Amino acid sequence: MTAIFIQRSHQLGHQGIRDLSEKMAHDLQRQYQIRWQWQGERMTFRRMGARGILVPEAQLVTLDMKLGLVLIPVAPMIRQGIEETLDGLLI
Repeated sequence: MTAIFIQRSHQLGHQGIRDLSEKMAHDLQRQYQIRWQWQGERMTFRRMGARGILVPEAQLVTLDMKLGLVLIPVAPMIRQGIEETLDGLLI
């Protein structure tokens, strides 16, 4: 397994980042069949070959994702895609 850990600061506030996280999750669910759910203040997500958590806080959003062996070769592209998406949404 390989890990992807990303943190970004933001100015959206707690509810704003939580709403944005949920919108992103719905989009990813449609595009990549990711299953997700809230567990308290953390969003957990899973797909074949990947799982992780997203923690939206008042000024910081943290993503911690584990990729299975099949996805290791494309891990840099996955990381880049996540970073570009987050950076674009948090501007």
